[in-house]
Amino acid sequence: MNETPPPPLALSPAALPDAPLADALRLVALDGAPVLLASSTHSAAPPHRTDIWALPLAGRGPSGAVATIPQLLPALPRWDAAAADGGALSFVVEVAGGAMNALVRLDGASGVRTSLTAHRPFASFSGPRFVRGAGAGSLPAPSPGAVSAVVDNATGVVLEAAPAGGASVERPLGECIDVVVLAGSPGPTAVCKRVAPGASRGGALPGTVRVSARDAAYGPAGAEDAPFGDRRVFELDADRAAGGLVIVATSAAHLLVAHRPAPGAAFRVLPVDAGGADPATFSAPCVLVTDRTVTIAVLSKARTPDARALVATWPLDPPP
Repeated sequence: MNETPPPPLALSPAALPDAPLADALRLVALDGAPVLLASSTHSAAPPHRTDIWALPLAGRGPSGAVATIPQLLPALPRWDAAAADGGALSFVVEVAGGAMNALVRLDGASGVRTSLTAHRPFASFSGPRFVRGAGAGSLPAPSPGAVSAVVDNATGVVLEAAPAGGASVERPLGECIDVVVLAGSPGPTAVCKRVAPGASRGGALPGTVRVSARDAAYGPAGAEDAPFGDRRVFELDADRAAGGLVIVATSAAHLLVAHRPAPGAAFRVLPVDAGGADPATFSAPCVLVTDRTVTIAVLSKARTPDARALVATWPLDPPP
C-alpha cells in the first residue's frame, strides 16, 4: 500500500472585479464548467445594494455582473446561488431586518422574489444555502429549491417549498450555527458546524465540523463523523464527490480540506499550499465538484485593496 503523502493543493490567484469591496464567494457549475461568483456590498450611503459578479474559471459561462440585490440596511448579506433550468442562476439571500433576518429566493431569469420564511415572521434566519444534489451546483431533486439555514443562531433547518405556493415546510436538523446539506442516496448528508469557545473572525463564530447521514425527512440516520477532529473552524462548504464528500473550511492558521471517497470511509485531510498568502486572512471558502474535478476557492483579505480570490483544482481520479 502506497503511504506517500499527496502533494499539496496549490492555490493560485484569480482576478476579481470590484476587488476592494469583495466580501463573499460561491462556486456554481454552468454547462459543466465551474464559475466563480463574488459579491460586493455597497453600504456607504443609501441606496444600499449587493452586486454579484461572475468569473468563468474554465473559459465557459457568464462574465461580469449577474445580479444586483437592493437592500434597506447596510449589512453584508449571506447568500447562495445555484444553476436553474436554461443556464440561469437562482439566488437565496439573507434579508437583514435589524434583530431578525428573513430569507428570500430570487429567480435569476424572471427576477421574481419569493419569501421562504414568511411562516415564521418572529424568527431570525441566517446562512442560507441551496440543498445540493448529486449533480454538483444544480438544484436538487426531489425538492427543487430546498434551502438549508440556521434559525436564531442555534438550530439548523431545511426549508422545502410547499405545493401551490403555500408556506415552506421546515425540517429540523438539530444544533448548528452553520450547515450545508447535500441530497443523495440513500439519503441526504448534513455538514454542520457546532459552536465552540473562542473569539469570532470576520463575524463568523468558531465551531467544530460534524457530518451525519440523514433520512428522507432529514432526521438522523447514523453516527456522526468529525472530519477535522475537534479543530476549530470559522466558515465551511461541502460538495458531493461521486459517492464521497469534499469539505473545505477556514481555521485560525490553515485552509482545511477533507476528502471522504465513499460513505463509511475515513476522511483524509489534504495538505494545502497557500501560495504565499496568509491563511489567517482567508474567508468565504467554497468547493464544487464537476465531472470528477474538484474546484476550491477562498477569499483573501476581504474588503481591502488587496482582496483576491485563490483557486485550486484537482481530479478525483486518482485521488489527490
